[in-house]
Amino acid sequence: MPVLPADLKKYGALSRPEDDVSVSGGGIDAACVLDVTQMAATDQLRAVSDNAADAMNLTITGRDAAGIIVSETLALNGTTPVVFATTFERFLKAVLSAAPAGNVTVERNTNPFDNVVILPIGKTTASILFIDSTSEAAITTRFEKEFWRNEHVSLALTNADITLTADPSASVRIGVEAAKNGVSSVANRKTIPSGVTFVDDSIAQAVPSGNLGASEGIGVWIEMTRGADAAAIKTSYTTQLAGTTV
Repeated sequence: MPVLPADLKKYGALSRPEDDVSVSGGGIDAACVLDVTQMAATDQLRAVSDNAADAMNLTITGRDAAGIIVSETLALNGTTPVVFATTFERFLKAVLSAAPAGNVTVERNTNPFDNVVILPIGKTTASILFIDSTSEAAITTRFEKEFWRNEHVSLALTNADITLTADPSASVRIGVEAAKNGVSSVANRKTIPSGVTFVDDSIAQAVPSGNLGASEGIGVWIEMTRGADAAAIKTSYTTQLAGTTV
């Protein structure tokens, strides 16, 4: 079988700061998925697994309508949805207390139950980046890291490159690391990572060597710049790993 889109997975880095003093970056955290679709409207959230055995705790963190960061924890009930009492204006992260046997879907509690994120089998965390990164009196730039990984069992993705394909807030650029499976970090998310060239939308950056082998990952630094006293971002940027396969 060739390398399929389903073999290409996006994950977080091990250090995902929620302040401007903690380390940012590091190696890949294959338990943390980043494929979040931000909530289209303020709503309660609900969670459900496709495996009846999943009964571990799930903690959802977000912002409420007043902009306050709030969290709530509930136990999953297998294939029966559980509804969180908190009304969330924005999703920030979801953390399971143990790896799920099934796929756990977090979705709005209003029909048609729009998906916010799916925690796949074995994954414990789903998150956005730049949590609690408020605008300031002057222009502020921060840096966090994500990874793309080829999870095909044997084949490489050839002619591989990374592109920023959507940036509705016009605040993001991306930079591919110089080496695959990198573990580089910065002292805090206001520190510029060295050796990284940042580009804007629709500009493809090649993966080092041009190939992403089976089980290899490539770190991608995300640069987010916010103007002075800027309004909150309620949209999601999108990166893409593309290439060829045999």
